[in-house]
Amino acid sequence: MLVWWVRPSRSIPLAAAIFVFFVVPVLGSLLPKLEDREEYQFPVSAVEVNEPHAWAPKTLLSDVFVDDGFPETVSLLDPELAKRVAQAFEKNPWVERVNSVTISGQPAIRTIVTYRQPVALIRLGDQHLPIDRNGVLLPAEDFSISDQERLPIIENVQTKPDRPGKRWPDGVVVAAAQLATQLCPDQNMDPYWRTFQLRSIIAPSRGDQDVPLPMEEIRFELATTNGSRIVWGRPPGADHLEPTVEQKIGRLRQYLTRFGSFDKPDGPYRIDIRLFDAIALERIAVSDSQPQFR
Repeated sequence: MLVWWVRPSRSIPLAAAIFVFFVVPVLGSLLPKLEDREEYQFPVSAVEVNEPHAWAPKTLLSDVFVDDGFPETVSLLDPELAKRVAQAFEKNPWVERVNSVTISGQPAIRTIVTYRQPVALIRLGDQHLPIDRNGVLLPAEDFSISDQERLPIIENVQTKPDRPGKRWPDGVVVAAAQLATQLCPDQNMDPYWRTFQLRSIIAPSRGDQDVPLPMEEIRFELATTNGSRIVWGRPPGADHLEPTVEQKIGRLRQYLTRFGSFDKPDGPYRIDIRLFDAIALERIAVSDSQPQFR
């Protein structure tokens, strides 16, 4: 029996097992932790991120880490660092998605994200709430009063998300955002919005606020600065039974070319551009501010 224990083929694996389970943990606790060494510490203020657009706040980078509770410095040897940085950026309402986070030995932490772009403002009472093309609420405090002249206005909305970064809980707002994107391509209000003297996009009224309005029932009107209403109809992508966006825009151009204004020759009018063979006009009172769909 004693001979069995002293055979090299038996004793070496046993000694190795004892070393791994008992000696290695003790030695590991005595060695210095490399992730705590100063040369591997990196200030989060030096994290590199692709340049935000002009709408985003200049404090976006610091906001990302302050809001997430990051320490002032992090270890580049932290195996979860890239994941933690990505999650911090994903929580910011200005970030649509995180494309990549890379950590190099230069040292550097580089992040590439896609930023949300505002496409319209929702008018709720005396508030103007910015949204992106997907109907996601952006931080209103990052916008000034002058920005109200730089984005389309959407009216007649009754719902509201609970916080920035959340999508609006109403498909009508998402559809209105898509229409605003068509009327102000690349956030340029000159080609259509200002040319057509538009004041706002009017969302359809909802009888029951708890029941979403089906897409096939969504119809929009465009209020003009001179009191006329343009019956636009279905939102982009749901207008297969109506003229296309390009055709509707073409009709508005033709009307302006002929009359010079949407309240001429004897308006203001409700101008229905949904028909395929004609433009329908109906005179309305200047005080008429409620959308009417037929």
